[in-house]
Amino acid sequence: MRFPLEMRRTGLVSAADNSQANDLNPRQRRIVEMIGGRGFIPIDELARHFSVSPQTIRSDVNRLCQGGTLRRYHGGIGPVSTLENATFDKRRVLRHRQKIRIATLIAAHIPDRASLFIHYGTTMEAVAAALGKHTGLLIVTNNLSAVPGMTPANSSQIILAGGKVSLPEQCTQGEAAVNFIGQFNVDFGVLSVGSVGPDGTLYEFGYEVAQTARPIIQNAKQVFLAVDRNKFGRKGLIRIGHLRDVSAVFTDAAPPAGLGKILKSHRVPVHVA
Repeated sequence: MRFPLEMRRTGLVSAADNSQANDLNPRQRRIVEMIGGRGFIPIDELARHFSVSPQTIRSDVNRLCQGGTLRRYHGGIGPVSTLENATFDKRRVLRHRQKIRIATLIAAHIPDRASLFIHYGTTMEAVAAALGKHTGLLIVTNNLSAVPGMTPANSSQIILAGGKVSLPEQCTQGEAAVNFIGQFNVDFGVLSVGSVGPDGTLYEFGYEVAQTARPIIQNAKQVFLAVDRNKFGRKGLIRIGHLRDVSAVFTDAAPPAGLGKILKSHRVPVHVA
């Protein structure tokens, strides 16, 4: 027996793994197929879908992870391949010039004396630096690397979200950070994402990073999404929203045709740096 074509096409199963199919029950094979279509699925959601207990699903997950077919993540299960994100320092130097151009373009769309969220990430670090000459801004951020980019003499205020510090990601995260960000209602929410799926879904790679992104989308009057061309069409780990949730996209190249149609249907403008 061989895994379904969809599972082989998404890279969840290699040819060497096909023999494992004989050892999987129908529910386990269906779990692999579902992961192939969606990326990441929480344990509780799988339990509800199959009308079994979470403990039963965890046993299935253990079986699939031991065989190397899937990988366990916080609260759920996802593919082994295509979900890894580079470290912060590596991302900082990747496509650096493009990030600077995108950041400069975003800064040009934000007026003085505006209030805004700036999320974590290297592109957001560049946005903070590009806003250095603005005056009277009120910036709420969980991005530790964004603070040095602001000029002390420009009368802007920076409010740093408290919470658990992630040194690898240079940000604060966790429940305290999520609750803190959720208190504010600002003019602009500026964020990047790990990837934009072919259907317009916005993904992040880390569970806790995703949790701080959602209140930014929910509590900003306008949401500016900064993404370089390499993030288009990639499936990530955790869904945080959709292109219809953003007010404008800032990028270094026009999105693929499929995403372009989605953006047009939701009247989301695209600004190419």
